[in-house]
Amino acid sequence: MRLDHAIFHAPLQPKIELATIMTPDGYRSWEPNVPAKLESWRVQEGELGKSVDYGLVSNPYGFEDSPDAEWISSGVNSKGPKSMALGRHGNWFLWGFAGDPTQMTDGGRQVFLNSICWMKQFDGKAPLVTTGGASQHRDEALVHVQFLRAYAKEKSMSTYLKGQFPAALWDKTKGDPDQLERFYRENLEWLRCGSQHVSEDRVDGNGKASKSEYDLYVLDADPVLAEAAVSNRKPEFLDFYVQLLGERGDEDATVKELAERYLPKEAPRKEEEFTKWLASVRDRLYFSDVYGYRWFVAPQPVATKTADAAVKGAGTK
Repeated sequence: MRLDHAIFHAPLQPKIELATIMTPDGYRSWEPNVPAKLESWRVQEGELGKSVDYGLVSNPYGFEDSPDAEWISSGVNSKGPKSMALGRHGNWFLWGFAGDPTQMTDGGRQVFLNSICWMKQFDGKAPLVTTGGASQHRDEALVHVQFLRAYAKEKSMSTYLKGQFPAALWDKTKGDPDQLERFYRENLEWLRCGSQHVSEDRVDGNGKASKSEYDLYVLDADPVLAEAAVSNRKPEFLDFYVQLLGERGDEDATVKELAERYLPKEAPRKEEEFTKWLASVRDRLYFSDVYGYRWFVAPQPVATKTADAAVKGAGTK
């Protein structure tokens, strides 16, 4: 929880009483280093699944990689410790707890009212990016490695888990989780997202065989950026691109490939025009993994964010 967030403090001043709970067993399938116990805040009264509905959480990986999105708190759930129960995207507030006000604790009702008041400032400010999110956040590569460790012995998962990694990388590492984790940690800053086709033979309960085919996103290193050791999501990429553009020209295959893959679609491609354009928008540029591994231009200067939400506990339901 981000207990310093405004919704926990104003205009009402709820008393946030924290209690220690045992960490849900499933959390370690997502994050290996979760402590045995977590501090939690009770939002709803009653027994989960009976008198109180579980509610919903959202995927936290990459949720904050646009400047108008905020991860605020997790909530006890069947997924991972960072899965988001409270958060904001543009003028949308995500309140994942499903109990109505009669089922909320006093603190829960006050924070709910604070959230409504706090959201007033975002009236009419629709999310900056809402379409084209055909990709995964790079942090999910490490989650896939952890899934592999947790479920490698389950035959029903073997094809799916193998399909989460580029075929060449899987063959090179022989599917060893330690080698895969090392690769992704060493190459995290120049990962890019693609897809690969998976074909799976299945047998139903009656012994009838069938074939299932689907596509999965896979995360692999961009060889150009890996060789140069340049992150695609940091401002150093923009300087690297300007340097290549000046040295090789806008018709160079590598320069064109980098521009098409990462730059905003409206960015000029000619050197002089691009340099002027970059100077005029540099403080408004941000990079998004989940919306296609591409730079975008915000309407206002972008404040610096931490790369990941610091999870201090999980809000219970």
